[in-house]
Amino acid sequence: MASPGTACPHCGTPYVPGARFCQVCGTPAPYSVPGGVQSPGAAPLPTAAPLFPPIPPGAPIGWSPLPPGAVFVPSTVVRDRERTVEGLLFIIIGTAISWIPYVDIIGGLIALIGIILVFMGRRAYGPDHHRDVVAGGVLFLVTILATIGLAIALVSALLGAASVSTTGSVTFNSSALIGALEGTFIAAAVVGIIGGLSKVIMVYALADKTTRIILWAGFFLSVAVSILVLLILYPQVVNAVNSATSGSTFNSGPITSLSTESDLLGAINIVPVLLFVWAYWRARVEALRRTASPTY
Repeated sequence: MASPGTACPHCGTPYVPGARFCQVCGTPAPYSVPGGVQSPGAAPLPTAAPLFPPIPPGAPIGWSPLPPGAVFVPSTVVRDRERTVEGLLFIIIGTAISWIPYVDIIGGLIALIGIILVFMGRRAYGPDHHRDVVAGGVLFLVTILATIGLAIALVSALLGAASVSTTGSVTFNSSALIGALEGTFIAAAVVGIIGGLSKVIMVYALADKTTRIILWAGFFLSVAVSILVLLILYPQVVNAVNSATSGSTFNSGPITSLSTESDLLGAINIVPVLLFVWAYWRARVEALRRTASPTY
């Protein structure tokens, strides 16, 4: 007969060390079963793993271990990733409305905010992303400065081609005006190519193979659209300028009607715009995936 504390008082079955109930009849153990006492032939119980890992000495308040396979991500990297994700969303919204006449300026400002945020978070996803964002940002800055320079040069050319008579009427030298517009058209096409490259490079490190194909498709299509608009619009610009300056006074009617037509031609730019929006959306999804993953 087992001694009290080592066997069930109801059926006499030896207790398993550490058990609170009989393994045969389920009767609660009335005594504390010594941990070192084990019934003959019973298999040793495995040592239970601790519920919580030990806290290392000097750990800060609120410390918790990382899950298996996780990598510690500094708070600065988390902040830069949040900036990148938010910036890409601004770029997507701004680009989506940039093709709409009279709203394109607002779209450009929204996209500019997004580019600034992406540039601020350029260290979020490794050296390749950092390099691409810097290169894309430099090209975008060149695009902005070149656009401002073109606007100033065009205004200066218009003023240089204008003359005021003694009666106060304004006339323009048509040949000088057409030459200034021709140079502006060519320079604008070059600036557009630089701006398109900045869009491609900015998120290239975040793009998979499909996204990169979409980016390049949007770039080459935007260049093709610009050339097409130039070929269609330039002869009409020359005719409008000649008509506007043929009289004794400047007639703005042909120029105004041409402005409306150029807005309609610019609407075909929606196709490359949608390609860029699609590519940037895919890049943002990839950025979100890397942000959520503990291994990046």
